[in-house]
Amino acid sequence: ENDPKRVVVIGNGMVGQRFMENLLKHDADKSKCIISTFCEEPRAAYNRVKLTSYFETLDPSSLSMTSEFDEEGRTPWYEENNVELLLNDKAVAMDTEAKTVTGASGKTIPYDVAVFATGSFPFVPPIPGRNRPGVFVYRTIEDLEAMLKYAKENNVKSAAVIGGGLLGLEAAKAVADMNATSHIIEFAPILMCRQIDQGGHNALVTKIEDMGLKVHCGARTESFVGTDGTTDDESDAPVAALRFSNEDWDDLPVQMVVVSCGIKPRDELARDAGIALGERGGVVVDEQLRTSASSVYAIGEIALYNNFIYGLIAPGYDMAKVCSQTVAAEELGINLDLDQEPAFTGADLSTKLKLLGC
Repeated sequence: ENDPKRVVVIGNGMVGQRFMENLLKHDADKSKCIISTFCEEPRAAYNRVKLTSYFETLDPSSLSMTSEFDEEGRTPWYEENNVELLLNDKAVAMDTEAKTVTGASGKTIPYDVAVFATGSFPFVPPIPGRNRPGVFVYRTIEDLEAMLKYAKENNVKSAAVIGGGLLGLEAAKAVADMNATSHIIEFAPILMCRQIDQGGHNALVTKIEDMGLKVHCGARTESFVGTDGTTDDESDAPVAALRFSNEDWDDLPVQMVVVSCGIKPRDELARDAGIALGERGGVVVDEQLRTSASSVYAIGEIALYNNFIYGLIAPGYDMAKVCSQTVAAEELGINLDLDQEPAFTGADLSTKLKLLGC
């Protein structure tokens, strides 16, 4: 009974990291739990929200959630807190009966409590030519470094970002920082349609265009045209233009495309483990972030609460807080002296646009 319980956090992004920090605060004498975390990327947790600021330093440590990265991509925080960091190791299998999680490395870890914090991956619409050289997604430091390298080697003068939501606008600023003309291509009639109305859109466009970026709303992208003029998936010629199905719209010459059309929860591990998902993906959770499997929780962009995925960091942190309190009280038996049961009941979708310096 008195042995510490093993908590396995699947995914070492911003929300998984925040959960671990919160849980360790509740277990102040480090007697109740031992944490292991799977981290697919080559370095420990960093601030994805600040990815655009990477250009200022080109130093991954400037984005670290803890402190400077060493050569291996680790920081002292993990050892200091007795957290086993499984770097470069993606969790690939889970057995909810035996209560184990296995990494791509082959390492299998038993758990008393497991927390999914696998986040999401960029959704790429099935536009012909999407696999051409010069077409990127914007999600990780590696994505950004690949874009930078491509822009330099191919003398990119003009680039398009597909998607005018929050992340798309951040990506468009990143492209502008590469000294390329940045075109924002949005299917909807306005930008940031989940957050603002027409009046907000008009004000935003004025500000964005003052920064030298170009905005194209109501755009129906038909294909990514190659340097050889092809518009199909067979050719691997680099991207040279966007073609639209809008009447009277000319091709837009670009040498690079960044796709930022929203996210899809990374729920394949949960699906394979037989955990309940929503119709369109995402792990179904209750107000305490519990999943359908015993002692298994989900937080952040993988969690589907009330049929909604929250793709912003503030709700992710709220989930991390509620989940850490629930795990501490219910799984580890820590008395938190709370007046009421912690609950996540949805979140505000307002957000700050960092690229405009607001």
